[in-house]
Amino acid sequence: MERRFAPPRLAVILLAVLSVSCAPRGEIVIGFVASMSGMDYMLGTEGRDAAYLFVDDLNAGGGIRGRKIRLEIRDLASDDSRAPEAVRDLHRTGAAAILGFFSSSSAIQALPDLDRTGIPAVSPTATSAELSGRDDSFFRTIMTSARDPEVLARRMIESGHSRVLFLAAAYNRPYYETYRTGLASRVELVDFLLYNRLDEIDYPRIERLAGDPGFDAVMIVASSLDSGTIAQSLARRGIRKPLYLSGWAGNDDVLTYGGSAVEGAVLVHQVDASRAEDYPLSGEYRETFGASPGYGALETWDALLFLTEGLKAARGDPKNLRTALRGIRSFRGTLGTIRMDEFGDASRPLYLKRIVGGRFVVLGRED
Repeated sequence: MERRFAPPRLAVILLAVLSVSCAPRGEIVIGFVASMSGMDYMLGTEGRDAAYLFVDDLNAGGGIRGRKIRLEIRDLASDDSRAPEAVRDLHRTGAAAILGFFSSSSAIQALPDLDRTGIPAVSPTATSAELSGRDDSFFRTIMTSARDPEVLARRMIESGHSRVLFLAAAYNRPYYETYRTGLASRVELVDFLLYNRLDEIDYPRIERLAGDPGFDAVMIVASSLDSGTIAQSLARRGIRKPLYLSGWAGNDDVLTYGGSAVEGAVLVHQVDASRAEDYPLSGEYRETFGASPGYGALETWDALLFLTEGLKAARGDPKNLRTALRGIRSFRGTLGTIRMDEFGDASRPLYLKRIVGGRFVVLGRED
């Protein structure tokens, strides 16, 4: 008589549990928050395009411990007051983290809701000193711009430019204040002009200041599009003073909109894009978008590399992500090692650049 052996019930249950636990769980949702429309769209659109390429490449390789990444896009439309609701909305959708807040002003608006929801956010480009040294849910893979005015002021003084007209976009107050306070302690700011829209700039006043009491140079703290446009407007009015720009202006849009008016302009930046030619995604970016990746793309990849390291350390569990990110003290970025401190702030080299012949030329590096 044939005997049939049924597997023990406990063994069946164990096999079922193991099969479930070994199966990939659902997607990991990463929110992407930036301005991709309105007057401050440039960094956001470049960052979004770079993020899609990175996530597609990561998912093609199996994602994070078998879990695919899905981007949830939120457009601030150049209105920083939308940042808190974007955080709350992404929290409701179950986002594990947020990649974004490309301006310092939007990041500061988001901070209270990031802490309330517990969602960690990684900014690629928010550099205000006001964001430094906080024990919160905000991380950034770019360094504070606090050293930028120190390096620029040294260059101004060496070039005989001790009296400077300061012109800035009012809507990014935390960022321009970092530059203003840093410069004011080292050179004389002849005047301090703010604008929200380009047509608000008081050019007759600038023309009067150029004559009496006079100024040696102009410092513009604005987006690349605005900085180039302002430079053109100054040149058309015969105001051809040496120009200094903020890192915010450090992509090709300033060349497109500024043309010959930005020739010779000096700025401090944290990315030498010419060194990214061999980064694996750079070729794909050029092939897809017909242009080399600018600093918005490179900084976005740095932020995603940091997030990826955190998700791996958290073993793919979003609940452990904030703690895992806090534990990362260095990681490999697009251009080399980026160090992180206990507050989630990055430490990176600075590059002094000049616009020469319609391109950015590195004059020196400071570590």
